[in-house]
Amino acid sequence: MDHFSERAIAAKNSDEQFHKLVQDSQAFIKKCASETCKRYIHDSDDEWSIALIAFSEAVRTYDESKGTFYSFSSLVMKRRLMDYFDKQSRYQNEITTSPDTFSGDLDYDTASPYEISVAQAAHELASDSVTSSPLLDEVTALDQLLESYGFPLFDIGGCSPKTGRTKKACASAVMAVLERPDLLEKMRKHKALPYTELLKTEHVTKKILERHRKYLIAAIEILDGDYPQLGEYVAAIKKYL
Repeated sequence: MDHFSERAIAAKNSDEQFHKLVQDSQAFIKKCASETCKRYIHDSDDEWSIALIAFSEAVRTYDESKGTFYSFSSLVMKRRLMDYFDKQSRYQNEITTSPDTFSGDLDYDTASPYEISVAQAAHELASDSVTSSPLLDEVTALDQLLESYGFPLFDIGGCSPKTGRTKKACASAVMAVLERPDLLEKMRKHKALPYTELLKTEHVTKKILERHRKYLIAAIEILDGDYPQLGEYVAAIKKYL
C-alpha cells in the first residue's frame, strides 16, 4: 500500500490525522477540481468547497479494496463535481451558493443553512491552525446521514426556499414532522417525506414538497439530531411560522 493510502486509512479514526491530511492535500484537491472543471479553481469558488467535502467523504469511505486512495479520491471528487454541474444545468434559474459564501461577505439573514455551514467548514478546512472542528464534524456526519436518503449535503443549496411564502410553507412542513414522532419514524424508515400527511398541512403543496424535498429532510434531521452548531442556523426557520 502506498503512503497516501496509508494516511487515508489512518485519518478515518483520527481527527488530528484527518485535518493534517486535508492540509497536506490541498494542492492535490485543487488540481483534481481544476482538471474536472477545465479551469483553475480558486478558494472562493463553489467547486473548491464541493471538492473539499468530497475529499472528506473519500477519506471516510475508503478501504484497500477500492484501489489506491489517489485514484479513489480523484473519482469521488470528480463525481461530486459532475453531480453539481448536473444540478446547475437543471436548476439554472434558481439561486445556489453565492460566491459571497466564501468571500467573507455572506448575508447570514438570507443565506441557507447549507451556505452558512459550508462557508464555515470550508474556512476551517483551509485554516493552517485548525486542529479540531466541531462544525466540520457535524457537516461530515450530516453529509453521511443524507447519503442514506440518496443525496449529499451540498445538494441543499440548490433547493433551499428563497421567498418568504416558500419559507413559511417549508417551516410548516418541517415542524409538522418534528411534532409527530410517527411521521419522523416513517420518514427515516422509508427515506422519504411523508407526502400524504404533509399535504394536509397549511400552506404546503405537492410542488413545495417535490422542489424542496432535500432541504426539508436535511432541516428535519438537523433539528432532531445532534447538530448543535448547524441547529442554530436551521432553528431560524421557526420565525416563519
